[in-house]
Amino acid sequence: MQKYLTYILLATSTIAISQPINDDCFSATAISSVDNYCSSNGEFSNSDSNPDPMIPNSCFIGFSNGVWFSFTPAEPAITAQIQSGGIAGNVENPKMALFTGPCNNLTLVSCSPGSSRFNDELTVAGLTIGLRYYLYVETSQTGRFRLCINDFIPPPSPESDCVDGVILCDKSGFQVESLTTAGQDITELDSLFPGQCLQEEFNSSWYRWTCDQPGSLTFTLTPNNYVPGEPSDDIDFALFELPNGIDDCFAKEMIRCMASGANGTIDLNGIFVQDPFEEWERCSGPTGLAINDGMTSEFPGCVDSGDNNFVDAINMEAGKSYALVVMNFSRTGLGFSIEFGGTGTFQGPSPSFEVIDLDGLNCDKKLEVVNTSLVSPDPIINYSWNFGVDATPPVEFGQGPFEIEYASIGSKSIILTVETLNGCVVSEIMNIEIEPCCENNSDLMVDATTTDVICFGDETGVISVQGSGGNPEYSYSINGGDFLPNTVFNGLAAGVYDIAITDTKGCTNTNAVTIDSPPPIEVTVSADVTINLGEETQLFGNYTPMSPGDIISWSPIEGLSCTDCLDPIALAPGTTTYVLTVIDEMGCEDQDSVTITTELVRPLYYPNVITPTSNDVNSVFTLEFGPQVELIEEFTVFDRWGNPIFKCDNIDPQDPIFEWDGRFGDCNGSFQDFVNPGVFVWVAQVRFIDNVTLPYIDDVTVLR
Repeated sequence: MQKYLTYILLATSTIAISQPINDDCFSATAISSVDNYCSSNGEFSNSDSNPDPMIPNSCFIGFSNGVWFSFTPAEPAITAQIQSGGIAGNVENPKMALFTGPCNNLTLVSCSPGSSRFNDELTVAGLTIGLRYYLYVETSQTGRFRLCINDFIPPPSPESDCVDGVILCDKSGFQVESLTTAGQDITELDSLFPGQCLQEEFNSSWYRWTCDQPGSLTFTLTPNNYVPGEPSDDIDFALFELPNGIDDCFAKEMIRCMASGANGTIDLNGIFVQDPFEEWERCSGPTGLAINDGMTSEFPGCVDSGDNNFVDAINMEAGKSYALVVMNFSRTGLGFSIEFGGTGTFQGPSPSFEVIDLDGLNCDKKLEVVNTSLVSPDPIINYSWNFGVDATPPVEFGQGPFEIEYASIGSKSIILTVETLNGCVVSEIMNIEIEPCCENNSDLMVDATTTDVICFGDETGVISVQGSGGNPEYSYSINGGDFLPNTVFNGLAAGVYDIAITDTKGCTNTNAVTIDSPPPIEVTVSADVTINLGEETQLFGNYTPMSPGDIISWSPIEGLSCTDCLDPIALAPGTTTYVLTVIDEMGCEDQDSVTITTELVRPLYYPNVITPTSNDVNSVFTLEFGPQVELIEEFTVFDRWGNPIFKCDNIDPQDPIFEWDGRFGDCNGSFQDFVNPGVFVWVAQVRFIDNVTLPYIDDVTVLR
């Protein structure tokens, strides 16, 4: 006897079995860090999600089947990506919207109407560091997907001409949302570099820098729609030296060139038809400079054995300037991200500052922020300060110093962004922790209501919380977890939960609630049994607790006298395991099983001599069986020369009229003529109730 425990949730429950736990803003899935965050493939789902209240937007988002996420950026810009198709997921036409809270009064920050059938991307700058944001994801076809979010310090907007190219002042990585134009000067690569892998500019962005400390330079460019194991945009690039300085693009000299990509052929209509992806996968996806690659260029396609989408790193020289052009050969309009490596550095200012706690690092206390930036050959002309969420003042300009004050506790980020005379823009971020300033007589309270689990052992419990008093906004924690603004915690098992609340001043309070559980359904059946094939036995089932409306079912149904009763009679068609399942009115389920082992007994009885004209018991030939036989598929009698003289097919073994009386004929009747006395061979194909068909052959003597 084997035991199975399974629980099914019906639509009568508060949280359906497949309804996402982040179905609304109040229960948004919190992502603790969005520093290069990516979920696993297909980790999230919006199947069976419920509609949300409509929020006006310009991205055609209907709030019909979305799910919610929340995060707190540590840098002032983010790029969020939904990836589907292939191993990443199966949703279609994803869209995104970004909001600030609270959940009962959301404010739209930005949105994306969707970029392709399986992917979407949303880049937003100007975010408040330390403020919680809510990301909503909706699709035309529900299913599973992969979510990636990365926060970063945004560089100046990309430029598509070298002379206007963005000046990089350090090796901080960044992301570019789109590449859509070749700029005003589309001849920057034409005929200037004969024999190189790139001869044309398309959908480009230019970057320039000057080396400070000499050393190696590597970088990795990743297409925004890159999913491992799947084709992505073809990102090409070229790297140049600027021998006459950072402002002279005309004299640029190409030192690295990357154009590898898909193999394929041009069809009769002039359309490029790609070869199978596995033949050129090594030339797809991330590209860049790599240490000891050995190649200085890769030409279009993926033909050479050394093609791998990377070329050799360079060694930068102090004071020498360089330029990089990045292009999207696929022309989808999507951009890329870049991460730099190596030992060499870029020339640029070094912004820095310190925080002095005048009255202690507590909320409602004065802090002083003092600029300590170093003087550089390229003088700083602008200072921009962002003190983050709940700061007074929130922003300042100039060298300072500045006195600031935070109205709330928690991790705070201060950003100093400086701009130099030559256009260098560099930011420095400092994170500080603001301690509580709670008064001893705080009236902060937390109330909680619970929804019990539907079935024993499942995780369908819900706790809804509401704070009062103190200093809103509130954050909540269950059982010592992270404090979140979520007011609904679902997907919980039965048990006692400690609910904690904190307000903006760091005051806390707790409450304890219990999620109860119904008793388990326990199903038992009789012990395993061994019988002969074709014999009947009775099965006995029982379960507790019993209630009106319970659904009883046995499976498989073959061989049972009833399937919705507890004690059926079983005529097993061979060794069979029967499972008794009971489902109560809430959809809770339990199972138990019993195995009937059948001994393969196949008796067959027949005469070997008949006297057709006599009246004794041997006047006819018959085949007699036990209850094991389901059908006699064929029965044929042959004379000694092999000629069939009697034939009958598909005979019910319980048919009392089946017999051979020694005459020529078939099942439909015999002729008048008897066969002459002699020995006759008979052949039968017999199918048994366990779906086994066996041949039988023997002879019978006919006498007069």
